[in-house]
Amino acid sequence: MMVKLRYMISCIGIMLAAEGAAQTVPPARWSHTFSAGQVRTGDYVDLIFQVALDETYYIYSNDFDGDIGPPPTEINFEPHKSYRLVGKLTPLNATEKYDEVLDATYRYMDKEAVFRQKVRILSEHPVIKGNYTYLVCSITDGK
Repeated sequence: MMVKLRYMISCIGIMLAAEGAAQTVPPARWSHTFSAGQVRTGDYVDLIFQVALDETYYIYSNDFDGDIGPPPTEINFEPHKSYRLVGKLTPLNATEKYDEVLDATYRYMDKEAVFRQKVRILSEHPVIKGNYTYLVCSITDGK
């Protein structure tokens, strides 16, 4: 338990230090799109979230137990009557890794991460808003 607590405290310290450091390009750049060009009422479509990562960084996936230490990526959607979530957020091509310090397995993605969320469109001009939380780490210096 103490190892996990120390790990979380060091991660929080790293995040706060990174917040104060001036970086011209963030290590993770998010973009999003629909899986279909035109979206109509009644359609099921995927929201596709792509994360371009700097070469030396990786992002934690969302499909592992967040109690082990590193927080999984989360995308939180604001409820709206124009759409409905169908199923869970799905990561594509995540890699699994066992961490000896944590004595646990987590999943991550490097170079590029892709997450998909299926939604059903319930009315014209859907309003889909939300936010995401994530943690990226460097493979070269542990930041």
